[in-house]
Amino acid sequence: MRFLAIADTHFGYENGRTALARKFVYERMFGVFEEILHVARKEKVDYILHGGDVFNRSKPRKKVITRAYKLIEEILSEDIGFIIVPGNHERSILPDTLLRFHPKSHFFSDFAAIDLGECLLIGFPYSNNISKLIDEKLSLVLKKHKDKPCIILCHQLFDGAVFGPHKFRFNIGHGAIDPLLFPESIKLIVSGHIHRAQSLMKGFVVYPGSTERTSFIEIIEPKGYLLIEIDEKQLRVKFKEIPSIPMNVIENDLTKQKLNISDLKQQIESGMVRTLLRFTGRSLTTDEVESLRNLFPYKQYPLLTISPKFPNQVLKPLYEKNMLPFNTPEISKSYKK
Repeated sequence: MRFLAIADTHFGYENGRTALARKFVYERMFGVFEEILHVARKEKVDYILHGGDVFNRSKPRKKVITRAYKLIEEILSEDIGFIIVPGNHERSILPDTLLRFHPKSHFFSDFAAIDLGECLLIGFPYSNNISKLIDEKLSLVLKKHKDKPCIILCHQLFDGAVFGPHKFRFNIGHGAIDPLLFPESIKLIVSGHIHRAQSLMKGFVVYPGSTERTSFIEIIEPKGYLLIEIDEKQLRVKFKEIPSIPMNVIENDLTKQKLNISDLKQQIESGMVRTLLRFTGRSLTTDEVESLRNLFPYKQYPLLTISPKFPNQVLKPLYEKNMLPFNTPEISKSYKK
């Protein structure tokens, strides 16, 4: 079977200092999803798997829900299945839709196992405590389907996952789940929640990452989707990148220098370019904060973010020098039937 896995589409997300800028970002979240659906058609996948945070808020606007579900309905009409687990942004519950009755779709509202023929897919909504679920429900399901490879689809934080430019690593102390709690009979766990695409424990857990950048800390991260092929003997997973919204981060260390207003104007591009201007080393004065606001009017720089926004805040550098290269998931492994 062939799957295309994504997560964290965050439909309804907006960002910017003007209505036009917010619409630009809003449309991009849907635009990249439409590009991925085109790939699914081209690659002739059997199912699209969505690892949660379909929407950016627990109660999305009606137009956001309608648009998202219409796109899913279109792909279902082309005989490509669509399976979703709710994430934390949806508070573990997706807006109701008649699409859940489609024979090739599944919108998880609770723990469930779906027999897809060639493999078994188990999914469950985001939960703060899934150890009981694993102990009581998972083992029973796996006993009934001993002869089929199993994939888990979820929206959880796993031990060892990293995010951000400094590669902050989550562990069990942060509430992350130990992947070793899951039986070896499971061949792959596909999870949303962490926006950085990555694999853990030699490909036992994979994160597709978000389909588009929602934060400047994601600027160094490629965005895309996972292509997954699985049969009774082998599993292959490969990350595929797609273009993201242009994004730029400019940092100025003011530890031993004054704020040079004239130089800043030359560094920053106006228009629809998501730009973060950061000042580190010392706090800004009230006059400097006011000068920056006057220098970059919101209509001319609608997607510019200046940090810090207020005086008396001291920021540390966002990026380290000589950062390690980014490694995206690429897995190929065989197993006994």
